[in-house]
Amino acid sequence: MDEYSERELFKEIIHFMDISFPEWKTNRGLGFTSLEFIRHCIDFLTLSSLEKNDKVLKLRYLKTVYMSLVEDYERFRMEYQFIFSSFALDKFSAEYADEIEDEYLTDFKYNYLYNSFLNDELPKVTYDFKC
Repeated sequence: MDEYSERELFKEIIHFMDISFPEWKTNRGLGFTSLEFIRHCIDFLTLSSLEKNDKVLKLRYLKTVYMSLVEDYERFRMEYQFIFSSFALDKFSAEYADEIEDEYLTDFKYNYLYNSFLNDELPKVTYDFKC
């Protein structure tokens, strides 16, 4: 991100995402794929000639930039939810191995443990962008 962090487009993307999708950097949003998302957006928008100057982003392009971010965010978020589900189940199984192996574990108790685990994991911010 060091190569992008001083660019106006980078700052605009981060600002827009923070305002429009406050949970985008958490596991409820893009989680650990948020860095990949930013890189994709910058590359796509730069290749699309939407960024006319590294220092100044033209106002007339902001609508196109924002619409592109919204579309890409939804796609990335849906993909991340599949990835996170598998990751969360593996992590839960490792952290609660003793409880899961308990012969007296009921479905209710398992679901309670897993939901508690998810409630702790979902709001975690996985990457913090410095602008």
